[in-house]
Amino acid sequence: MKKRRKAVIWLAVLTVAVLGIGGTAAYLTSFDRKENVAAAGSNTTGIEEEFPDPSPTPVENNPEFTKKVWVSNTSPGEEGFNVECYVRLSLGYSDHDIGKAVVLRNLDQTNWVFREDGYYYYRYPLKEGESTPPLFTGFYIDSSRIDKTYLNHISEFRIQIYEESVQSAGFSDYLSAWRYYQNQI
Repeated sequence: MKKRRKAVIWLAVLTVAVLGIGGTAAYLTSFDRKENVAAAGSNTTGIEEEFPDPSPTPVENNPEFTKKVWVSNTSPGEEGFNVECYVRLSLGYSDHDIGKAVVLRNLDQTNWVFREDGYYYYRYPLKEGESTPPLFTGFYIDSSRIDKTYLNHISEFRIQIYEESVQSAGFSDYLSAWRYYQNQI
């Protein structure tokens, strides 16, 4: 009787084990599929300017020019995927000597901040479809700031505008957004 009892117990244990393995194997081989669609936000910005064709004027006459420069967030695309952004501008000059003599007219120091890295930062997030106020509305060349030995060698002059933007979401102000952008891990 003991042998029979042991055999029944072993048979019961074996049955439980087989059923357990089958259930476990079914659990481990079961799968399901779900597609998650994620889209990254984007921002598209561009430099806008109003700069009528100037008449040639000798540099020594301290020529004055109308030039308005601003940035627009044009972000085309599907609703919900366009993002607010912070923008910054830098100015470059085709001729270093004249560049030292450029004086910007009506430089907006309320909405824009010039920083030691050479950029003018717009303080506020720029929403889709919005534009910044102009950084400046004109300039003149103060010939007293130009080395006289170069005056006869300057035939043409250009102000080069460079613009960048970075997403504003997740940042409390323009400085923290740009610091993160410049010091990414």
